[in-house]
Amino acid sequence: MQPDERRKLAAQNPDVEHPVVRTHPETGEKILYVGSFTTHFVNYHTPQNVRYGLDKTPGASLLLNYLQSQALIPEYQVRFRWKPNSVAVWDNRSTQHYAVMDYWPAPRKMERAGIVGDRPY
Repeated sequence: MQPDERRKLAAQNPDVEHPVVRTHPETGEKILYVGSFTTHFVNYHTPQNVRYGLDKTPGASLLLNYLQSQALIPEYQVRFRWKPNSVAVWDNRSTQHYAVMDYWPAPRKMERAGIVGDRPY
């Protein structure tokens, strides 16, 4: 891809930043907001976070891997067993979800309703 095309593509699809911890707007609960979509920390390497003589990248990578791994802990998970006419509803502001393809060979119909949300804080 040519540099001009790359710049045009970047302008059409700017980087997005999210907080690592957000506050639920209704409950005030602090929520870890890191998932497989998270690629790096924007402000991890501030002068306060960098110690003399240490490489900055491994610390951030290890922290990111640790935070992402928390979703793999069974005690932090809910497993929903589908039955005919089942309905599942969750709050995307405080829940990660992953659809396991465990319903073969039966079809599963999914409809998604989105509500215009709040800005994370």
